[in-house]
Formats: sequence, C-alpha cells, structure tokens
Amino acid sequence: MHAPNPATLIPDADNPRARRTQPENRKFRRSSLLAAAIVTVAKHDITGATVDRICARAGASRGLLGHYFDSKENLLLAALSHWFHQALEIKREIARHPGWSAEERLRRIAYASFGPPLYDWHIAAAWQAFTNASRYNSAYAGPIRSASRNANALVAPLFAEAARDRDVRIDAKAAAVGLYILDDGLWNSLATGKDGLTTEKARSHCDAYIDGCLGRAPIADD
Repeated sequence: MHAPNPATLIPDADNPRARRTQPENRKFRRSSLLAAAIVTVAKHDITGATVDRICARAGASRGLLGHYFDSKENLLLAALSHWFHQALEIKREIARHPGWSAEERLRRIAYASFGPPLYDWHIAAAWQAFTNASRYNSAYAGPIRSASRNANALVAPLFAEAARDRDVRIDAKAAAVGLYILDDGLWNSLATGKDGLTTEKARSHCDAYIDGCLGRAPIADD
C-alpha cells in the first residue's frame, strides 16, 4: 500500500512556504486542515481523530482550526465533501475530453478511481471509516449519497452515448449504478489487500463490466 500522502489533497503542498496572496494563503490553510483531517481519520478512525491530532498533522493551532470550522464534526464533514468534490471534478474533466469516444471516457473514469490522486492508503482508510460511521451518524450519510448520485449522473449519459455508438440499447442509468457499485467493491478489496487485487486487475474488472453492458444484443422493439 502507499504511504499516507496528504499532498494529494493540498494545493501547492510541495512548497508550503511559497509566496501567496492573502486569499491564496487562507485557501492553503483551509486545505491543509482538510487534508490533515482525512489522514488523521485514516490513522485513528473517526473517534480517534481528535482536534489536537488534526492540528498537529496540519501544523496549525486550535485557534486557526476554530477560525475556519465551528467544530471537529464540521471539519470532518467538510473534509469528506471536499474529497468527493475533487474526485467528481477530475472525472468531469475526463467526461468533457473532446478527443475520446464515450466508451473511452467511461473506461478512463473507471480507471481514475484506482490511482492517485483519487486512490491512496489514507484516502481508502478514511473512506472506510466514514462509511462505517454513516451507519450511526446521518451527517456522514448525506455527502456519501450525494457523491453516488453525482457519479451516476455523470456516467449514465456516457453509457447511453457509447451504446448508441455500438448500436445497442441498454438501461444506461442501471449500468451507471452497477459501475459505481463495482468501483466501490473493488476499492474496498484494493484497500484491504484481500483477493490479491491489484490496480491492473481492478481496471480489468471494470473493462469486463463495461464490455458486458455494451456488448448486449439489441433489444427488440415492442
């Protein structure tokens, strides 16, 4: 597994002393706290992600954390939503690529889930912690459900377009939901190391699923 690397979540993380404008500096500090929250949850779970641990990871004071977030709960929710937003934006950029077919964009969106910056040890572990916590804390369930809806809404039109390109008829919405569920399961296997899953195998499973969806015989008209 990869070592925790919060730099994937923080703008300009490779140069923390870079000269920035005041708005840029505020954004950097806030992003640093969000990344620290993700890594701390990954290492210590939700209950162990204390304010002191998050501040130590971010190199920030309690006062600075309080300036940006009303509570630890609000910080953790913001960190979860921030990661989902980043993931969605990366996949939207793929979906908008003018040089790839719909099918190629589908595959690349699926592949993106299994490599940096969307996949790393700390992100996978934090995701599992938030998912477990969502069973007893509805506050975490909201962003998770929203992320699922957004991902399906992004992928379904690509399935529909790819099906038209192959001259087959499919339930594009159902195909999108299935790919999301497969993605989630593969993510869990990759994170835990079970089933001997590798990044290449995860991508291969996604290819097989997409091929299965798009390789169906045309549905006869009623």
